Amino acid sequence: MSRNRPDPGAELRTFARRLSAWLLGHPTGRWVVLGGGVGLLCGLAAAALELGCDLLGSWLLAELAAAPAIVLGRPGPAGASAALGSPWALLAVLVLGGLAAGLTIQRFASAAKGGGTGVAVDAFHRQRGRIAPSTTLTKLAASILSLGSGGSGGREGPISLMGAGAASWLATRLHLSARDRRTLLVAGIAGGIAAVFRAPLAGALFAVEVLYRGPELEAEAIVPSFISAVVGYLVGTYALDLLGPMLGHHLVMASTLFQPPVTAFRAGDWPQLAGFTLVAAAVALMARWFIAINTAAARRFDTLSLPFWCRPALGAGLAGLLALGLHLLAALLPGADHRPALALTVIGSGYGALHWLFADGDGAGQRLVLAMLLAAVAAAKAAATAFTVGSGGSAGLFGPAIAIGGCTGGAVGLALHGTPVSPPLAACVLTGMAGMLAATHRTPVAALLMVSEVAGTWLLLMPAMWVCGLAFLLTGRRSLIAAQVDALADSPTHRSHLFTDALAGSRVADLPEVGHPTLSIPAGATLAEARRMCAEAVHEQVPVVRPDGILAGMLDRAELARLAAEPLPAGLVLAEDLASGAATALRRSDPLALALRRLHQQHADALPVVDDHGRFLGLATSSQLMEHYHRAVEKMAAARAADDERSATG
Repeated sequence: MSRNRPDPGAELRTFARRLSAWLLGHPTGRWVVLGGGVGLLCGLAAAALELGCDLLGSWLLAELAAAPAIVLGRPGPAGASAALGSPWALLAVLVLGGLAAGLTIQRFASAAKGGGTGVAVDAFHRQRGRIAPSTTLTKLAASILSLGSGGSGGREGPISLMGAGAASWLATRLHLSARDRRTLLVAGIAGGIAAVFRAPLAGALFAVEVLYRGPELEAEAIVPSFISAVVGYLVGTYALDLLGPMLGHHLVMASTLFQPPVTAFRAGDWPQLAGFTLVAAAVALMARWFIAINTAAARRFDTLSLPFWCRPALGAGLAGLLALGLHLLAALLPGADHRPALALTVIGSGYGALHWLFADGDGAGQRLVLAMLLAAVAAAKAAATAFTVGSGGSAGLFGPAIAIGGCTGGAVGLALHGTPVSPPLAACVLTGMAGMLAATHRTPVAALLMVSEVAGTWLLLMPAMWVCGLAFLLTGRRSLIAAQVDALADSPTHRSHLFTDALAGSRVADLPEVGHPTLSIPAGATLAEARRMCAEAVHEQVPVVRPDGILAGMLDRAELARLAAEPLPAGLVLAEDLASGAATALRRSDPLALALRRLHQQHADALPVVDDHGRFLGLATSSQLMEHYHRAVEKMAAARAADDERSATG
């Protein structure tokens, strides 16, 4: 009798599986669930990163080194006038923080070094959207150590990698296809940027733009990025509001990262476009310097004979010496006492200088001297960031680009003050921030939207468009993100578009070998049995089939080889547990252009073909498609030759 008793737990698990399958199979619901899940993870990761950096920075920088509050990137003019307590203590904190970050990265995951966004972009184009969980966790710890000790860098780059890593982990756990995993990876970048930079729309557009060096974007990921950005922003806000006071965080999260004064551009202000043109030119020059010094520093540190773990300490020490040198020089200048403190924004996020410009910049005396100091801070900030990131320290490039652009725009605005073409100082700072992001990261649309979100108004949209467009063009094809590709056609994900014309009108059923007997692995096979059967397979992906003939998914031989080194008990993991990508299966009526595109998207040499009920029929291979493609090209060439001959004789 007990055998026939219903198991409530089994019924609940069955219901959960059916609900999950329905949601993930629904064309609308799946992206609400997946995008929202990624946004949730990004918001929690962002709160952990912000709290960790702020709490460690408050202890190391504010208490031990007695650094002014402006170094910590906090708003308000009060910290700008405070003096530096101990230069040597500040330098020691920087070096020790870099050393701790280097040891953490070397011990746990070398991919966590540097900015972070480049690793996520490379994973999208070349790694099938895969990021190891160890890289994500190591990035969190190393970024807190590096940024919390005053390293010159931002939090947006690390959270981009952490958000992308969380998305990759979620996609892997749900056995999603490589195409969906890449889409979620982009949504993870969006959710992370939205949560940390507090600009959801700009974060979503940044994520789909930053993949390419040219003016293109990943259209398929826009809607999931919107959902992830909104959820990430809200979760990050409330998590920080709830956890911050409990842990002694200095303030709750504001709705936006900056609070600039209200400013606008109207049609009658058209002479100011000349001033905005100078802002764009100055930003483009500074962007070229930032990209050049970052590339040179990374190359130089890679050639050093020092062990990796001590390179971030050297880079942080050089950044600290540069900041202290500029601090000493600023102290010798005549004028207000805020200038030495402004020079110290060369380390840290640099956001403190922007907060000061928005709060007190218009009231500062000796504007030309201050303009020269801001230009020097921008140039030194680029070099300090290059030392920190190029040496292998864990810090982002997004935040420094914003700070460098804002200081550059502020310098131009102060220099033009009182002239007929002078825009408001806040407008110069905001458009300089946007122009630098557009130029260095190749994201013009996200950059101009960022200005509107940060300023809380759309009244600066026109000058932002002008500055972002000019800075983007004047910088050429240079970029801080080396993993970017020029255009969609240059990405391994999209190269198949070049061949679709020749395959128009052809179907999977036109491939002669589809339907022939093919090696497959039973769903209940153990790891040992699966390895033995895979050794006889011709392709890298082998189908896994259930007893009723339904395709369970494809088993990757490389994934199976990686598990060989892990001591797993026999029978614990079955072939069906490792199978994924059943949703990418083709049907005989599908066009060959779709088959070729999916092969490139999955980085596979074969795809399964199923009937309308999901039963496995055979494989469509890349060699079959190429043979069909070449025959189609020959037919097209023969048809064109016949048309030319008829035209010549007609």
